[in-house]
Amino acid sequence: MKTLVQRSIHHRVWIMALVAVLLLAGCYSGGSSTKTGSGSDSASGDTPAAAAATELKFPLTQTIPTLDPHLSLGGSNATIGLNIYEGLFAFNSKYEPVPNLAESYEVSEDGKDYTFHLRQGVLFHNGKEMRAEDVTASLNRWKDLAPRAKSSFGESTFNVVDDYTVQLKLNEPKNDILAQLSHVLNFAAIMPKEIVDAAGPEGVKEYFGTGPFKFVEWKTDQYVHVSKFEDFKPVDTPADGFSGHKEALVNDVYFTLATDNATRFSSFLAGDFDYIDIGVDNLPQVENDPEISLVKDLSTDFNLVFNKKSPLFSNLKNREAVAAVINAEDILLGITSTPELYRLNPSYMYTENTKWYSEAGSEAYNQNNPDKAKQLLQDAGYNGEVVRLLTTKDTGTFYSATLMLQSQLESIGVKTQIDIYDYATMLTKRADAGAWDIYLGPFIVPSTPSQLLYLNPTYGFADDAKLAELLSKATAAQSDVDIQAANDELQAYEWTYLAAIKIGDVYKYSAIRKNIEGLTTLYGIPNLANTRVSQK
Repeated sequence: MKTLVQRSIHHRVWIMALVAVLLLAGCYSGGSSTKTGSGSDSASGDTPAAAAATELKFPLTQTIPTLDPHLSLGGSNATIGLNIYEGLFAFNSKYEPVPNLAESYEVSEDGKDYTFHLRQGVLFHNGKEMRAEDVTASLNRWKDLAPRAKSSFGESTFNVVDDYTVQLKLNEPKNDILAQLSHVLNFAAIMPKEIVDAAGPEGVKEYFGTGPFKFVEWKTDQYVHVSKFEDFKPVDTPADGFSGHKEALVNDVYFTLATDNATRFSSFLAGDFDYIDIGVDNLPQVENDPEISLVKDLSTDFNLVFNKKSPLFSNLKNREAVAAVINAEDILLGITSTPELYRLNPSYMYTENTKWYSEAGSEAYNQNNPDKAKQLLQDAGYNGEVVRLLTTKDTGTFYSATLMLQSQLESIGVKTQIDIYDYATMLTKRADAGAWDIYLGPFIVPSTPSQLLYLNPTYGFADDAKLAELLSKATAAQSDVDIQAANDELQAYEWTYLAAIKIGDVYKYSAIRKNIEGLTTLYGIPNLANTRVSQK
């Protein structure tokens, strides 16, 4: 049984590490967790059952490369996965990890041993009750596949204690374990052991989770259909962010592929969709419509990632040349079309994340110094080699940002070519060290540095011993003072090593029809549990 002392130990560690992260609700319209609709805060709302629609058609801006939650990347994957799968923990609106499939947990005094007590009676969509064997099989596979988990968990394994108890033993204390278990990219989702055991290199072959919706059909390049799971067992706490009470309030959801911005907006105006992300050019058509609400969210940051194995950018001088020429404001303006939807930020964390925010090394940020960049290229021996820029047109932000970068590189004499793929193919190419030189794109906000994908060897190939050492040091730090010092050292070195270049932070507008109630977003990803749709 977890004692009050053990609870206190846990909360001192984790509240220090994660509280005050992205408290946007008081600073920006909509906030980081936004409820939409008529203003009802309850999951069930006040809409009479007879007036409720049974189906929701939800647009996806990115193609779906996989429905395996342990392999999934991108907002579209996360949007679907949150409804089918659950993890031991989930982020609340303050980015604090909250127990979900875990009923309770204990942390040893030395911070090395975690004991997770599972909720009982939770069913998978195939009717099997979730047990410790399913949790350990899922999480041991996840930590081996998810780049952001490897640096934290190392060789540690999750082990069965009894049917409803799982234990994790670490070699050294870490400050990010629960945060890693809560993140929705490379989601630490729990699946039946037999599904995990049968998975091949391409992922799991069946999609059974414990979430409020169960998988029905995936029609490639068209839609993913999920339906209400009648035997879903919700957590008995208030809904908050991605945590707490969940309830499927529609019978069927069709996650519909709609990657073209103009087509997606036209479909919204025609009533095919009730929710879309919206660009500033389309705002005048909806901002005065009394049946539509507009929400502004801080949704992603943008980073330029180098392929450190490419012949050009294995040379630090060439990476420094790119950093010197970057005009971050021009790139951000190309992404958003208005200064209202971006902010400059030299940190790899948001300013709201006071625990991990750092300006160390920021003198290398947003230099906009073409003369310095040309000199660095000369020092590097650059001889007109073509720089391959990897991107997609599936969402406009990737491509528009890449066009702005191309212009800046060519202004200092760098030859470029833009390689454009559909989103799923782009992800495959990005994992190939021989296929690209620079990738520029949005990243869902991490809560700790260990969740920064581009700081590990499998993403952009940042195979650097000192970087790995400093990342491990930052993750192992426990006190506020030690965390700040280790984090400053890590970020200062990253601005020297240049695994990636921070461009800035990006907001987005969403347009939501008034017949949608209870929809919640966190770091720009919608949670459709507790969302009611009224008939039009």
